[in-house]
Amino acid sequence: MNTQIHEPDPQVLYSTGEALQLSASTERKLVFYCRKGVVAPAATRDGEWHFDEEGLARLRCIEFLRQRQRMNWAAIEMIMQLQSEVQSLREELRFRR
Repeated sequence: MNTQIHEPDPQVLYSTGEALQLSASTERKLVFYCRKGVVAPAATRDGEWHFDEEGLARLRCIEFLRQRQRMNWAAIEMIMQLQSEVQSLREELRFRR
């Protein structure tokens, strides 16, 4: 399988379809992830979700853990929560310097 790496542009919002294609996810899974709060759309336009670089990166990470590492949902959810906590701590540390 030939997989191309795509680095998202921070100035671009990706439609739901584009996010699904770039992450190899499905709409059903994306809705589940959003309901669980581990992925969030950056904007909603005409009733469609749009994702920024962060949302796309999180979706791609989840799918990597699920598909390639064969992790179950509990493990993925914990990893995503820990990543969010680490990011918050980094931002706080950057603010304090």
